[in-house]
Amino acid sequence: MHNYKTFDDQINILQERGLIINDIDHAKEILEIHNYYNVINGYKDLFCYTDENKNEKFIKGTTFNEIYSLYEFDRELRAIIFKYTLQIENTLRTLVSHVFPKYHGVENYLRYSNFDFIDYKSASKKKINERAKHINELISNMQMDLARYTIKKDYINHYVVKEGYVPLWVLVNAISFSRLSTFYNLMKQKERIEVSQHWGIQETDLISYIEVLAFFRNICAHDDRLYNTKCKKQISDTNYHSLLTIQKNTKNQYIKGKNDIFSIIIVSKILLPSKEFNTMFNKISGRLSSLSKKLNVITLEKVYEQMGLSENWYLIKKI
Repeated sequence: MHNYKTFDDQINILQERGLIINDIDHAKEILEIHNYYNVINGYKDLFCYTDENKNEKFIKGTTFNEIYSLYEFDRELRAIIFKYTLQIENTLRTLVSHVFPKYHGVENYLRYSNFDFIDYKSASKKKINERAKHINELISNMQMDLARYTIKKDYINHYVVKEGYVPLWVLVNAISFSRLSTFYNLMKQKERIEVSQHWGIQETDLISYIEVLAFFRNICAHDDRLYNTKCKKQISDTNYHSLLTIQKNTKNQYIKGKNDIFSIIIVSKILLPSKEFNTMFNKISGRLSSLSKKLNVITLEKVYEQMGLSENWYLIKKI
């Protein structure tokens, strides 16, 4: 087990590793409020190196305030991304709760045949069974959601008591974005296309967008580190990738804007109204500009790299 460390011990350790702390009382106050792990362990990597004895040291000239500035930037970035991801999420909830009942009724979202199951004549047994498993898991999870929210949410309980069922347009506001993403993914193709046509995009592209959006939305909701986080899934290639001439790897795959913060900016450009996207863009750009004035031993370009931003990322606003 790691030994218990007082705040004074933590300050001493940081100073021994070469971190400059000009105001010790202020640094201790920050550690008391925000936690050593969150501030230091979460954001020190760009400011550290390993010496010849394999000890972690801070780059000469690194200050506590510089690390804390990156921490504050990331906290502000989370608030921005969360706000505008919610707007996209709410639009998707509205569209799904409108399109699905149009074909199946308001209470038939627990019926297997209403989803995009695979006919035994058209695919391998393995593929059929995998799709069946996914649909059944969704239905099972929706049933658990209903049971849980009937107890926790008065408006859900109201429909259970008064109507004997909960309409999809009511339940869809209670389920998680991840569940909503899965629900859309398993809707029949005709219905998925009808939803995606709201944005004038392919339904397969929308699936990739909302899967990545759901991942980053949960990062924001749980207050985890965001700026350098990568999602295991990727968004589809877009016109913005080519128009911004984003570099490709040896496999002819774009190396930025696929599963990083830049990918969320690209998706937001596609799914948000222009006015809303421009406001989001200006907020992120403004936070980056403020951060650049507080950096000393690292450049803003290093932060760009962690976020997946290309050097000309700002041109996306005008495209």
